[in-house]
Amino acid sequence: MKFESITLFTSELDETLQFYEEILECPVTVINQDAFIVKIGETQLQFRKSDEVAQPYYHFAIDIPYNHFYKMKEHYQNILFLLMEDGQHTAYFESFVAHALYFNDPSGNIVELIARVSNITDEPEFTRISEIGFVCNETNAIYQALSDYKIATFEHAHFEPCALNFLGDANDESYILLIPEDRRWLFSDKHSIAYPIEIKTQKFHLSYDVQHRWHVSPA
Repeated sequence: MKFESITLFTSELDETLQFYEEILECPVTVINQDAFIVKIGETQLQFRKSDEVAQPYYHFAIDIPYNHFYKMKEHYQNILFLLMEDGQHTAYFESFVAHALYFNDPSGNIVELIARVSNITDEPEFTRISEIGFVCNETNAIYQALSDYKIATFEHAHFEPCALNFLGDANDESYILLIPEDRRWLFSDKHSIAYPIEIKTQKFHLSYDVQHRWHVSPA
């Protein structure tokens, strides 16, 4: 399972476009006055202007090279305000063998840069989006629907309907972070809220709409 495209909504369209193009130096394609696409390595991240929902925000993780983590941390801490948890600007996840740092973009999204030991490259660059939060209180039903596409919990852990679950497959380090509302995001004082979102993989499409309905369909 790899994320081909992810669509998020924002109340700060112009500021967010400028941030990804000028600060993070990502290729940006303007679709129209209400939408643009950011190329995050092999993933397309689309932002659309939010008319019906005020100030939506999300959590997602961008893969960066393990061998360039500290070099990239030094660069970004000079131009961004890095978020903290327990007095630290970085985290180490033993289960994933990965280092991570966090910041907010102008839309209020909690953006994670994660360096997995499997990701070694010559250049310090963004590889792809490897994690995306999907907030919905109907976690059990979504988990069952995704299991039809051979999506399971990380290391086949017990599914916890009231907690954060890493859902993916055994072939790729990409995860949907399925979580109910009102759980605090790591490195943030913000809590999970269900906002409209669209996720497209090679296998399936997963979305949540403004009517608070979730949808899963084959790609």
